[in-house]
Amino acid sequence: MASAGTKCPVCGKTVVVGLVSGTLIQHEDKLNLRCAGSGSQPTAAAPRKSPSPRTSSAGGSAAKRTSPATKGGVTVRRVEVDPEIARERAERAERLRIERAEAARARNEVGVSYFDEPGV
Repeated sequence: MASAGTKCPVCGKTVVVGLVSGTLIQHEDKLNLRCAGSGSQPTAAAPRKSPSPRTSSAGGSAAKRTSPATKGGVTVRRVEVDPEIARERAERAERLRIERAEAARARNEVGVSYFDEPGV
């Protein structure tokens, strides 16, 4: 097993470091010869700065959190539905279902329609 890679000081390749030995594992240079950096201690890299600056208040609390931006600009609106219109639509849908079932029975020699199935 080896840990995450680090740069070889000799050839500049990214090479993994052995967990037990703590040294760069054997690797080749550009000429496919064993690199002189194999088996040496990795050079300490400068620590990276974090990409986001942290702001702290006097109380020592974390930075202010905001909700993420919405995607797509979805707007939700409440729509009032007239119960009379809803009832008329439901009656019309039921009437159309019955008419289609009768037409299907007329086409089918068995006399049973798909629309006669329970739950449809």
